[in-house]
Amino acid sequence: MSLWFVESASSGHKLEWKIRREVYSTQSAFQHIRVVETEQFGMALILDGIMQTTMGDEFIYHEMLAFVPLLSHPAPKRVLIIGGGDGGLSREVLKVPGVEHVVMVEIDPIVVDVAKRYFPHHTESLNDPRLHIVFEDGAAFLKSQAHTPEKFDVILVDSTDPEGDGPGQFLYTSAFHADVKNALNPGGIYVQHTGAPFYNPEVLGMVTEDVGKKFPLCQTYWATVPTYPGGIFTFTAGSLGPDLSQPIRTLPCETQWYTPDIHRLAFALPPYLQNLIRTEIKATR
Repeated sequence: MSLWFVESASSGHKLEWKIRREVYSTQSAFQHIRVVETEQFGMALILDGIMQTTMGDEFIYHEMLAFVPLLSHPAPKRVLIIGGGDGGLSREVLKVPGVEHVVMVEIDPIVVDVAKRYFPHHTESLNDPRLHIVFEDGAAFLKSQAHTPEKFDVILVDSTDPEGDGPGQFLYTSAFHADVKNALNPGGIYVQHTGAPFYNPEVLGMVTEDVGKKFPLCQTYWATVPTYPGGIFTFTAGSLGPDLSQPIRTLPCETQWYTPDIHRLAFALPPYLQNLIRTEIKATR
């Protein structure tokens, strides 16, 4: 009998992955954590029933979340990652020349432990001396930054979706975006994923509306991530200076997905997405 993992993308659509074996399952203080080996994409991390990352396509999401902002900034020395406990994003961030200090704030230490055990390719960066891991709620950490002189050049949010009462819900609020802006150095950049537009258009509209009010420049870009609902996944950026649509720096290493051309093309939004953003912004007002 075949074993399948089923994820509900909406009330009318489900995604299924054939599973070779169940690897790990536990309930942490914050969420249910599950690791399975899928037939198509290899090892996969599932949090609260939602596919988070797979070995087969994780590089697309992580490269686009890391390299687009960092290669649009002239000198990104200090980087803050909210979430990112699987280690994939910090791995890519630390490849960028000039990065001197990365703080990764992960709410759930069990996610990091599980990633180290089952996703070694993700977590090779976790021993880098430039990386400092803080186990704390990301929203609370940023709130506390208002009382310190510590600022960042780039802030990236790699969290779960803002659904239900999960740990990601507070990272999509107006108060959180205000704290992000206050924690950035002049000319700083902020990026967070804004989900699958065919299934979570309200998230894209909500974040674009709020970030657009708080930052001089708000931009949306996208990538194709096969394991996410619909295959199209969006990212929304708030910038205190740089235009993210034009890379100004290059990488000295090989990539699996990112190129300067893909960087630029990611900001070419289809009319459907442009109209969706306008419609969802109107709905939030």
